[in-house]
Amino acid sequence: MRVDEISVFVQVLEAGSFAAAARRLRMPASTVSAKVAALEQRLGTGLIQRTTRKLRVTPAGQAYFERCRAGLHEIEAAEAAVMSGARSLNGLLRLTAAVDIAQSLLPPIIGAFRETFPMVKIELIVTDRIVDMIAEGVDLAIRVGPLRDSSLVTRSFVTGPSGLFASQHYLDRRGVPVQVEDLKHHDLIGFGKPWAHPLPLLMGSRKIGVDLSGDLTCDDLLTVRTFVAMGLGIGFLPAFFADQQRLVRVLPALRSPLTGLYFAYPAQKFVPARVKKFITFAAASVKRLHLHP
Repeated sequence: MRVDEISVFVQVLEAGSFAAAARRLRMPASTVSAKVAALEQRLGTGLIQRTTRKLRVTPAGQAYFERCRAGLHEIEAAEAAVMSGARSLNGLLRLTAAVDIAQSLLPPIIGAFRETFPMVKIELIVTDRIVDMIAEGVDLAIRVGPLRDSSLVTRSFVTGPSGLFASQHYLDRRGVPVQVEDLKHHDLIGFGKPWAHPLPLLMGSRKIGVDLSGDLTCDDLLTVRTFVAMGLGIGFLPAFFADQQRLVRVLPALRSPLTGLYFAYPAQKFVPARVKKFITFAAASVKRLHLHP
């Protein structure tokens, strides 16, 4: 079935002539005539009787015209509905993020987004596993990156260094370390498994290993941040997490390579408006809420 031929045939009958249909369609009259002829050839019957003065539609042509016109109107209505939905901000937005990101970063952003766009429903899937976005119908993921999955489109969300942080209360009590060797005399809060240390960090362009395997180790980033904020010791945190608790950077020359969070969504020709809007809204919110390093 050639929808373009059917559409031209309907236009000819609605316009009353091949010439008028050609003007509507902005194509040569010869092309209009050829498409109708091709349609008749495919159907094996005449639809229009051509005379020098006017068109005469055959009984088969009239019946075909009425049904095709109704069908084309349905197609146009369906396209209009889809295009309207693509442009408007409504529907369900399914997000996924790791536990620490979901608990610390997303609640104020999602809350503000819902206030601004109340017609968008949000389902947040909180998990530390890598979700199969296509198989599970997830629109947008927020992940630690950069990502190398070629089936996903990625955009930077929050990017910055990680480093050593402590509370002001702890530093007032224990003093401020001036060099890496001073860490031996401080309480340290390790992140990850105890055997995952030393951490590979940078001092300028020089790589050094820093051992944070003290008496307190935790594999949850938010809990590490809580311990640091309580004044229990010095911990290794992404800057954008530490900034939320107004923690103090320790040994600022000591840093990790740039790390950050990235948006990821399945590669597709048309990205829903609600996905694009959430990305831009969240990026702006991070700066507005002072969550950016």
